[in-house]
Amino acid sequence: MAEAEGEAPVEVPATYISVQKLTQGFGACKTLVDSGVDGDILGMWLLTLVDHWDHDFERIVVLTSNSLLVVKYDFLKMVVSRTTRVAFYTIFRLTTGPFAYPEKSAVPQRSRRAGTGVRIFFKKEEPSMLQKFNPWTKEMPFVTFSSHIVAREASGTDMRQDDIRLQVDPFYGRLVEAVRSCRARLITDRRMAGVDNDAAAASEAAPPETLEVADEPVTLDVYLGWSAALYNTSQLGFLKNRGFINF
Repeated sequence: MAEAEGEAPVEVPATYISVQKLTQGFGACKTLVDSGVDGDILGMWLLTLVDHWDHDFERIVVLTSNSLLVVKYDFLKMVVSRTTRVAFYTIFRLTTGPFAYPEKSAVPQRSRRAGTGVRIFFKKEEPSMLQKFNPWTKEMPFVTFSSHIVAREASGTDMRQDDIRLQVDPFYGRLVEAVRSCRARLITDRRMAGVDNDAAAASEAAPPETLEVADEPVTLDVYLGWSAALYNTSQLGFLKNRGFINF
């Protein structure tokens, strides 16, 4: 991925990530998949999760035939720290496009996020004001991804910038296919079982009536951006060797 004009280069220390470490991390994440719930593994990526405050967090994402597993993986200790599962039957909207900011945002142009984002909506209710202004909330009704920082600058590592496992676009294409396929299976199974529409709507595992797939800007509802500038410049969302302190 070409670096956007005016975007500061990203330094990636040699101790941070490598092909071998990524292979080990993917291997550890494979053990998290429950074939009875998730189905088969369709692909794995190392991406950047972008939260509602525009903060970056490194995540391994595991795409299966029924679910998306979002894994916080510690590349220093080589262990899984946390896993979140998003069932495909909860997803009702998928969007991709350039990152954008509100019209009245005071975030300087040089500090605005470049590149393409992917947003996955799995709850229809709008986030409350409390959720929007709480940087630590885990209750947002969507999750947002971008390509990994190594896709912008791969110096100091044997990873290649064009490695598709670091790119958000190939992930999005496979995600759309997987969600559509899962929905089709659920609807077919429902019909074959003779479940009527009212009963299906009451079922916890019933997919939403429609799946929206749109190409549109991925808006980050950020108006000042000072915390994101500090957080992302220091790359605090990436577990790496920082001298005497590792986090």
